[in-house]
Formats: sequence, C-alpha cells, structure tokens
Amino acid sequence: MPSWLITGANRGIGYSTAETLLQDKSNFVIATSRNASAPSLVALASKYPDSLKVIELDVEKPESIDKAVSEATPLLPNGLDYLVNNAAKNPQPTAKFEDLDLDLFAYEMQLNTVVPLRVSRAFLPLVKKSEKKTIVFVSSVLASFDTTFVMVNQMNAYSVGKASLNMLARKWGASLKSEGVTTAAIHPGWTKTELSDSLTDWITTYAPQIPRLTPAEAGACLVSISKALTLEKTGQFWHFDGSNLPW
Repeated sequence: MPSWLITGANRGIGYSTAETLLQDKSNFVIATSRNASAPSLVALASKYPDSLKVIELDVEKPESIDKAVSEATPLLPNGLDYLVNNAAKNPQPTAKFEDLDLDLFAYEMQLNTVVPLRVSRAFLPLVKKSEKKTIVFVSSVLASFDTTFVMVNQMNAYSVGKASLNMLARKWGASLKSEGVTTAAIHPGWTKTELSDSLTDWITTYAPQIPRLTPAEAGACLVSISKALTLEKTGQFWHFDGSNLPW
C-alpha cells in the first residue's frame, strides 16, 4: 500500500491530490494542514476512514513539524513513499520589484526554501525507510529561466521563490540519489485556485492559449507524474503534461 503525505491539503491542489489518491483503495494518505479541523478534510476523512488520516501541521513552525512526524510515524510502519511539499502562499502577486515589501519578500523566500527543506529533513528518515523513497516539490513554470512568457510584473516574488525551490530539488536531489531517494520539482499547471487568480487578466490578454486546469485535473497530473518518477529521473523539473521543463 503506497503511502503519501501532503502539506497544505485542506484546499486547492493539495486537497485535490489527496482526493485523487483516495480513489485508488491501494493508497494510504496523510493529509496535513495547519487546521486539522478544516471542514473539507473532516468530510474527506469521514468518506475514507481507513485510507485517510488528517494530521495538524503548520509548516512554518518547527515544533509543529516535529509533532506531525511523531504522529505520522506509527501510521507508517513501512515508511513514507511520497512526501509532497505543496503548501504555498502568494501575498504579493502583482507587486513590481521596485515596490515589493522586502520583509514580506524575505518571508516568501523562507517559505519556498527553508520551510520545505525543514519539512523534508524531518520526514526524511521515514522516506528512506519506504519502498518508493520520493520527495516532490510543487513548483511553477514561472520559476523557469527559459519560459516562453516572462509575464512582466506578475508573481515576481513567487517566481524567485520557486526558482530557489527548484535549485533545492536539483542540488539536494543529486546528493539524495546516492541514498536511493528520488526528488522532483513539478509544475501542476495554471489552476483555478485563489493563489493563481491574479494571473487571469494577464493570460487572457497576452496568452489566451494557456489552459487553466481545475484543481482535480492538476491533482491528477501531480499524482501521475509522481508515480512515474524513477531514481534515474531524479532532480528534474516537470510540466503538468509529463514533459520536462527547462530550468
């Protein structure tokens, strides 16, 4: 029974990823959120009482991470096959670099680099104990240095933060490969979530051909790519359609 742990699973792509996984009865899912009593997760847990466990996890608090590891460990006697670092924020979506709140920018950088590193390090012993040994970092095409659309003044801080996350996946992935751990950065697509709503006007005007996925579609793509990962493909940057993105 493959095991999955998803951060930020109370809504959006995180929730849809959990929901997609639970449709396959062979999966065991741990959905985490800073609010373990979120109505969405309570309802999902009542629907899948045997294959879903909800754990409180505030990824910004080290003590909460440690507590979540302690709670997850007895649920995972064979280790954690897939750790999905999904939790994210986008508090300055349209701010120009000249206008960024730099303290908030520093917070975003920490959220996109230090936080997923801390979470992944904490769960790494469980990941190493598993069969699949996979760590996924949910990234964005906006982090690519070679994308077709630069999207001027759109998600500036978010893009820089996700580019840093990509380097974490690539550099750490090269090291973890020798221990049998696979890593990946995955762009789940432009998705109908609150986090990406700010791009609607820009894409409608300048790139109307870019599809906007439902959270269910994005979650399904994320699961499909994650399941297809192998150690030989570790440390790569993936598009939601299964192709590789340039760094």
